[in-house]
Amino acid sequence: MENQQIKTVSLIGLGALGIMYASRLQSVLPEGGLRIIAGAERIQRYQSSGIWCNGEPCHFHYYTPDMPVAPADLLIICTKSTGLEQAIRDAAGHVGPDTVILSAINGITSEETIGEAYGPEKVLYAVAQNTDATRLGTRLTYHSVGSLAIGERDGSVSPRLLQVKSLLDQAGIGCEQPENILRHQWSKFMFNVGLNQVVTVFETNYGGVQREGEAREMMLRAMDEVRRLSLLAGVGLTEEDIQYWMDMLATLGPECKPSMRQDAEAHRPTELSLFAATVRRLGAKYGMDTPVNDFLFERITQIEAGYRKEQGNV
Repeated sequence: MENQQIKTVSLIGLGALGIMYASRLQSVLPEGGLRIIAGAERIQRYQSSGIWCNGEPCHFHYYTPDMPVAPADLLIICTKSTGLEQAIRDAAGHVGPDTVILSAINGITSEETIGEAYGPEKVLYAVAQNTDATRLGTRLTYHSVGSLAIGERDGSVSPRLLQVKSLLDQAGIGCEQPENILRHQWSKFMFNVGLNQVVTVFETNYGGVQREGEAREMMLRAMDEVRRLSLLAGVGLTEEDIQYWMDMLATLGPECKPSMRQDAEAHRPTELSLFAATVRRLGAKYGMDTPVNDFLFERITQIEAGYRKEQGNV
């Protein structure tokens, strides 16, 4: 893909981010340049119910995993972390020697998993942030598209990084290039570890952690465990990073809820493996106790077990 524009994008995962990015990208790519990867049953559901973005119908080109197709210039993975392994298998036919892969999955582990499957040299690092997209079934609404922070692991400004940035800019998807993408990922991870999990455990919304009280204090303690782990990992987050996210939290609609809370309310599997489970694993690696995330892990595990039992899956 050296010195040429991105003309084909394959995307897997039509959640909130997937629908939003797909609708934006389709408007600037050549006809047929956007390919949505999904299983046959899922495609049938999409086609029968329709996909809607801010009240407008989306007409996407769908590909089952076994359909022959030329490799994409860019593959974007927008599934939940719980669907990543399946997504890697389903998207394999769209990955060629020059395909660039971008993950919009929360956390600090998906790029490593994708690199193990396809080769780390294919992966650009990314952080999706500051969107207010909300999906109900196959209908998405959003006011702010937010942005994607992207970068090479080594901090270089490569031709492919500039090509992806050019495409995102054309599509109206805000694109940032932080000097240190790994530190940027850790910072967002720290925020999600606190916000997503505490709002879920306290069965509240952003307002529940915007005001002083037990929930907000637990959120800050959970974030501080990640900050201290980052020092051991050589990433070096600071108190100023925590304050940045708390200032940002104050700008969010108090009635809104993070994705983990929405998953728990809908009795879906949560992304616990991304958050407390990752913190606990890193704590064991670096010999640091993580009592707050231990508590959050146990409590969210109990919440999930409760609704799995109701669904007859236990």
